[in-house]
Amino acid sequence: MSHVVIVGAGPAGASLAYLLARRGIEVTLVERRRDFAREFRGEVLTPSGVDAFTQMGLGSALNELPCSSPERLELYLNAGKVLEVALADPTDGAEGDDRIVAVSQPALLEMLVSKAAQFDNFSFLRGASVRQLLRYNGRVSGVRVRHENVERDLPAALVIGADGRNSVIRKQAGFTLSHSSPPMDIVWCKLPCPDFWPGVRGYIGRGHLLVAYRTWGDDLQLGWVILKGTFDKLRSQGVTAWIEEMCNHTSADLAAHIRANADRLAHPFLLDVVSDCVAEWQASGVIVIGDAAHTMSPVGGQGINIALRDAIVAANHLVPLLSGDAVEPMELDQALRDIEAERLPEVAHIQNLQAMPPRVVLARSWWGELARRLLASLLGQEKVRARASKRVDAFLYGVTEVELQV
Repeated sequence: MSHVVIVGAGPAGASLAYLLARRGIEVTLVERRRDFAREFRGEVLTPSGVDAFTQMGLGSALNELPCSSPERLELYLNAGKVLEVALADPTDGAEGDDRIVAVSQPALLEMLVSKAAQFDNFSFLRGASVRQLLRYNGRVSGVRVRHENVERDLPAALVIGADGRNSVIRKQAGFTLSHSSPPMDIVWCKLPCPDFWPGVRGYIGRGHLLVAYRTWGDDLQLGWVILKGTFDKLRSQGVTAWIEEMCNHTSADLAAHIRANADRLAHPFLLDVVSDCVAEWQASGVIVIGDAAHTMSPVGGQGINIALRDAIVAANHLVPLLSGDAVEPMELDQALRDIEAERLPEVAHIQNLQAMPPRVVLARSWWGELARRLLASLLGQEKVRARASKRVDAFLYGVTEVELQV
């Protein structure tokens, strides 16, 4: 059986490790950190992400994790409500439904690793850092890792980099990036969720966008989208100033709640928003997937969902080749090219859609406010909402057909 090394135990790496392990392929999953706690991790599964777990046979396991599903979406323009939409019933609990689910990503990743660990052909190295890619006869042939203060080589027929936006595998393989970073940053913070909260709210204003939803921990998650590079100036004016600036762009009920819980917002986390894609995801014996191949903008909460779909497509191509006693290198390299070719159209389409809203929402010129008011007016028309829903569907359900076949 061929040995595969997957670097990075995020959604893409952990789910692909599970899919390969359950088909009898020898897999070593390498994770630099010893736990999955992070200041920021994407935690929103759209219906395409929920469907990915259903296809993997993990729908019930997903439902057992700490999670929350919003009942309603409300959109505000300059603090006034302009749109309200009912979402899928969160009490349904059916696998393969249309729910949006906010889930604890640390718990989700631990679940994936524990499911993979049921197979003897799976091993997991926590706290192991990759020192370099190994090469033989022009091919990547494994990785050298440092684990428990000891360096050792892990030979592999295939190395998969799923180690995020700062991927070591991507750098070591010499892959080049094409950047299209949107002109925004996001301030993330949480506070107690008020009893009146409906599900998800989006607030659009001059140079600002704020999204708020109830999390899996029953907190209120705030994502305040601002023009890139403007937060340092706000922060230098003191906590009260930036909280007031945020409140100035929300409805009265949320503003009052934020002010009443201002002490919980004293230490926000600033996310440097990046959108990029690797020119070529693969070379002989190595491929990158998930954020390592394409860092997604937070617009539409796509990162985790696209990563899961990457894993399913990769498994479809790799399992038939890696299940035998030996793998033909040329066939494996062709499979890597096929994975990239199948996934790239959806990634490119979603990134193009993600790039549009910030340019209108965050514009502070006279035409920006005019465009926002026009958008709010048009959303009141049924035909316009029907057109807009097609674009929203790309975020919710994906662009291409992704079906687990192995």
